[in-house]
Amino acid sequence: PKECGFFQGLASSSLASPMRLALLLASISGSATASDATSWRSSFDKRYDAVVLGSGPKESLLASLLASNGKSVLQLEPRRAPGGVAASLDLGQLYERMGAPGEKPEPKLKLGTPEEYSADVAPKVLMAGGKELEMLVSSGLWQQMDFRRVHRSFLYRTKPDGSSDVHRVLVTAEDVLKTRSLPPLEKPKVVLLLAWLDKWDESVPGTYVAGRLSKKRLPLGKMSAASFFRYWDVAPETAQLLSAGLGEAPGAPTRPLRKRTALDLVRAMKRYRGSFKTFQYMTSPYVYPVKGSGSAFARGAAKVLAQHGGASLVGRPVDGLMYRPDGTACGVTSEGVSVEAGCVIAAPEHAPEAVETSYSVVRMYALLSHAPNKCKDARSCRLLIPAAQAGRKHDIHLVCSGGAHRVAPADRWLAVVSTRVEGDTAGLSALQVAKRELAAAIPLLRPTRKIFAEVSPVYAPRADAASSGVCVLGSCDEAPRSAPLSHL
Repeated sequence: PKECGFFQGLASSSLASPMRLALLLASISGSATASDATSWRSSFDKRYDAVVLGSGPKESLLASLLASNGKSVLQLEPRRAPGGVAASLDLGQLYERMGAPGEKPEPKLKLGTPEEYSADVAPKVLMAGGKELEMLVSSGLWQQMDFRRVHRSFLYRTKPDGSSDVHRVLVTAEDVLKTRSLPPLEKPKVVLLLAWLDKWDESVPGTYVAGRLSKKRLPLGKMSAASFFRYWDVAPETAQLLSAGLGEAPGAPTRPLRKRTALDLVRAMKRYRGSFKTFQYMTSPYVYPVKGSGSAFARGAAKVLAQHGGASLVGRPVDGLMYRPDGTACGVTSEGVSVEAGCVIAAPEHAPEAVETSYSVVRMYALLSHAPNKCKDARSCRLLIPAAQAGRKHDIHLVCSGGAHRVAPADRWLAVVSTRVEGDTAGLSALQVAKRELAAAIPLLRPTRKIFAEVSPVYAPRADAASSGVCVLGSCDEAPRSAPLSHL
């Protein structure tokens, strides 16, 4: 019974801590393993430590983490496509899901064949360093998935004259000296800050000392990010630029510097810069799986589970759950056949009674014959439009790739733009909502070959979700850097 309560708390917390993972592994009882039989009925013959309902990135990562640490896991996906509601779609499926009724690709658009596309419904890029990479490696998924570098990382800003600009995130002194986003007098200050950051080590007190003439130990844990930037005498516009780009906080919107601690900011900046050193020839801190993250996580998890005596079954309907006398779930039933487990973990769509809608996300899917405007020679990219630069409360995110990650034909690009819905959607189509909420990003996409849009609710476990007896996870949010790797 206690393991379900643990997972319920996990639904809104981070798995980055080794202590959390140790608690997670210790909380599941049972030692039975699944047989290697290919029949789904044979897979139901054994008792598992955990049954995971759903095969999205979150569920697949969690199932793989458990399996790689000695737990027997059965993963069930009622939908026919690996990845479930977050599956990667070919062009035909994209038209079927988001196009007009009966709409088909028009030959004159020259989009390519359906099989050449693999569009993520909710794309997720991975920062190639820190806890995210450690979790992926320890889960066994890294070895089963083909990750490739994301070519560029960009930041959007509004210039003083009101026009828009896109530039690379400032990472090195060379970037700072070459950029047009900083006034000349600001550049030496930022170079000094980056030189201090190179030497900073959280575990070494002496590295907290800054300053060339007047030395001072910076109390990073007590000072705000705003105070940290004031110490370096950088202008407020420069501070916002560095915080939104280099100091990006995974899974969190850009927020006022006075509400962020300097330690949180410096950790993020250090992590961002360190990700360039993980692999050779990195030109951004991100990597992204070939054919997209939606189905790749599910297929990778199936291999990991099979290696550890578990199983992943796609297209397997779930009739209902089995419960213990105390009300905690202890298994599932499919077509009259039951399988027992120490705990049942479910994606929100498989436990509707235990979740509530937090907000809605709108996503636009643009098929292009060019890289996004102002993104220069980017073969693939991730771009952030901070909320303040777009006159919004929430950031706008753009992820774009093509042949580099085999999500579109070699001469085409697929851009996915997303944000939280802030206005009323009554009487509006998904495309109308997208054009309103994502207005700042649309000029970057023109001209487009084809545009789709979708508005999706984001679910979170209810406060009383534990009473359902199921360990419920939350939905993927709008940010391409968030769940599944930073927060489950």
